[in-house]
Amino acid sequence: MRDAEAGQDAPPGGARERGLTAAKAGVKMGRNYARYLSRRAVGASREDARGELHARNAEDLFGELSKLRGTALKMAQGLSMEPGVLPEQFSEILARAQYEVPAMGPALVHRLVTQALGAPPESVFAEFSTRASAAASLGQVHQARLKDGTRVVVKVQYPNVRESVDSDLRLVRGLAGRFLDKEAIDPYLGEVRDRMMEETDYRLEGNNIEEFATRFEGSRIVTPRWIPELTTERVLTMTQLDGLHLKEWLATGPTQEQRDQYGQLLWDAIHEQVAGTSLRVHADAHPGNFLFREDGRLGLLDFGCIKTFPLTFRDGLVRLYHARMDADQDGLLRAYAELEMLPPDMEDDGRTYLLTVLDQLGAIIESLYQPESYDFGADRLLDQFQAIIPQLTGREAYKHRRPVGSQHFVFVNRLLAGMLSILTQLEARIETRYAKQLLDNVVS
Repeated sequence: MRDAEAGQDAPPGGARERGLTAAKAGVKMGRNYARYLSRRAVGASREDARGELHARNAEDLFGELSKLRGTALKMAQGLSMEPGVLPEQFSEILARAQYEVPAMGPALVHRLVTQALGAPPESVFAEFSTRASAAASLGQVHQARLKDGTRVVVKVQYPNVRESVDSDLRLVRGLAGRFLDKEAIDPYLGEVRDRMMEETDYRLEGNNIEEFATRFEGSRIVTPRWIPELTTERVLTMTQLDGLHLKEWLATGPTQEQRDQYGQLLWDAIHEQVAGTSLRVHADAHPGNFLFREDGRLGLLDFGCIKTFPLTFRDGLVRLYHARMDADQDGLLRAYAELEMLPPDMEDDGRTYLLTVLDQLGAIIESLYQPESYDFGADRLLDQFQAIIPQLTGREAYKHRRPVGSQHFVFVNRLLAGMLSILTQLEARIETRYAKQLLDNVVS
């Protein structure tokens, strides 16, 4: 990371400036497509040429979004976890948004912390490193030590993030409008906006940390603890949590027993949240938010994106699960209607097409729960999702041009995609009985 003077490395804040940066990515991707056509014209194999095209496009997109940071990069990060939505090259490169975003320079960090806390970091902390230990889409993390010796991390938000949420979502709306009805996607973008605005207020995240620390107290899930007197809207201080991220931990060569143990912890913890009475779920289940610890406990990080489900929606999800497990076709139709998955005004051909796709997706999810145990190493779950993607994005899907399902599915899908991605990378074998008991106890 290079040094920077105060004010350097701040992402562009104005809508026009951010739009121009995004447009550069489009120009580069257009050039890449022209190169792809040239390669095809001289006899290169279609598979090799398309692989190179996807890799170049992903690198260019990541490069420009890294300059923007904020909402644009956060959404790219989310897409990198969706099973089968993007080509493999895109998913691998955009996944770097979890770890490899260019960090702000020390001078800018010093200025931002001083402005937020009312005093320079060297006078507030016993030690403070102005070089980031990690940098992601909305902010970066710095190692520090309190004057009483407590090791902490300080999360510093990039400038202009909160101010750029609406302009970034307008960019996304414009791009999505090429494929979907713009008005139909507005509720979904509104849901994303609400969560993004919450994520940019670090005081809310501090309260979330304490809520989940209390919920998991005494369990094998461990969280940081919040330091409220050293937290503002844009600077968050919390205790240091040790452990390895997934990629680092897998590189140590863990045993199958260890993989299974952590997979079970993740599977059970997510189901406990979904079935819980608080209706609040940690909805940012990407690998960068989990730590694999020497004491066998699973560390949980980043409490900015906490989704509170309406009771009717959560219970509707569970009723959908029961109907699928019981092969109750009438119950399925009622659940689809309750969750806005089957619009009443949809034409017959669209309804038939949608029911077919929903049945195929449901069969994949059902396959997780029907047996008493599930082996994510043996069963290629993501390949099954990949096989369905053409039906969701191909010519027939484009003809209908409307998303379906309640806007609350935005974060259900995000949670599900993150969980399945991690469990697949772990190749974990998990027991399903406890999760099924939790869901059985929610609604009849």
